[in-house]
Amino acid sequence: MPLTLITPRWIVLHIATAVVVGIFIALGWWQLQVYRDSDAREKLRELPAAPVTELATPGRALDGAVDRAAVATGAYLTDANLLVPARVHEGVLGSYTVGVLRTDDGALPVLRGWVSGPDDPAGDVPTGQVTVTGHLLRPETSDDATDPGAQLPGGQIGFIAPEQVASQTGIDQADLYRGYLLLAEENPQPVAAPEPLDIAVVDPIRNVGPLQNLSYWALWWIFAVATVVFWFSSARAAARGPGRISRG
Repeated sequence: MPLTLITPRWIVLHIATAVVVGIFIALGWWQLQVYRDSDAREKLRELPAAPVTELATPGRALDGAVDRAAVATGAYLTDANLLVPARVHEGVLGSYTVGVLRTDDGALPVLRGWVSGPDDPAGDVPTGQVTVTGHLLRPETSDDATDPGAQLPGGQIGFIAPEQVASQTGIDQADLYRGYLLLAEENPQPVAAPEPLDIAVVDPIRNVGPLQNLSYWALWWIFAVATVVFWFSSARAAARGPGRISRG
């Protein structure tokens, strides 16, 4: 290697080039993964509903069951009817209503929909055996709560998660599914039902079109190649030295 290319100035340039190329490659890979992940989640949501017992186990993370359509049969616990306050639906402030469905295998939190408030009769869970169909979603976190530090009255939770449900119902967390079912259909249908919630609103998937996202991925890698070409051209010119003429 010519001594010109190992001066402090050129060493800094070599390092900077390597860092920039690495960043561009990482950004391109990230764009590709965003598309792959979004596309995979959309395909999962389109699969036909399967029994929740085939997809998940109480007390364990949902993992591959997230976004899957599921069906479960059981009876709602009438003393475990919960509200998640300060949630907006179609521009109106109200509450999510969550019932806990007792099945043969465990207790499944079900986000049944949206109600205007604690006095809305649509928030009352139906009695008797019901069959529910919907999509399994990961537990919410405190970041999903409108006011994470708020002191809530009995029967209300800040976000939908096993520890929150257990604290209000006394159900052992090992008996709870570690996620919740976003209700799409309830059979038999109750006389008064909460406003249904769209999964695309409750848990949106980043909308990435293949052409747009893959073009971004290709663009970052083109930038990486261009950076290498620029570095190589500059290094070759510096190695030749000023005033040297290349002979064909």
